[in-house]
Amino acid sequence: MELSINKPFTKKQSSLTKHPIVMADMGNICRNFYVSWAGEMRKKAFTLIEVILVVAILGILAALVVPTLQGHIATARQSAAKDSLSTMRTQIELYKLQHEGTPPGYVNGSGAPTALLQLQFTATTTETGAVSPSTVPLDPYIYGPYVKKLPENPFNDLSNIAYVAETTAFSAAVDGTSSGWLYKKETAEFGLNWTGTDSKGTHFYDY
Repeated sequence: MELSINKPFTKKQSSLTKHPIVMADMGNICRNFYVSWAGEMRKKAFTLIEVILVVAILGILAALVVPTLQGHIATARQSAAKDSLSTMRTQIELYKLQHEGTPPGYVNGSGAPTALLQLQFTATTTETGAVSPSTVPLDPYIYGPYVKKLPENPFNDLSNIAYVAETTAFSAAVDGTSSGWLYKKETAEFGLNWTGTDSKGTHFYDY
């Protein structure tokens, strides 16, 4: 048996390279897949114009909603201030009735410091205005309390009361920061310590 040593050796060709049509089809498949994928990515992503439009719309909505919301908040505060003023003025009149016409702010006929004034509302008192820290009426502290606690000014969240001299107008005493309320013990006038005006042009200190 003879061995052939003259036959040239060649590498086995791939079955795919023998079929150019198959290679072309694979190229088309890859190209189509890329085009489809790129198109989907473009659909999912926002363009700069779309982002600008969204921001503009949000800005317009904020411009419409924020003033309305602020208006509701301001109205609620004004209503709360009027309610608190009405309550305190009513209790001042009740105090006067039970203390022989003397308004809060006096003890035995003499002016009381603001610390005692506030207790005259929230604690118990004698007929002459002397104060007990107790909230339980017990002879001789048989009157009060008139309020559970002093209401807060809804604009500055302060509840303390500042005296205003009888000859000084509230308009000259108001500052909006030193106290929640203004009070003239000589005339029993009780006002709001807040500057500015409401939506109707009424000064807050004139409430």
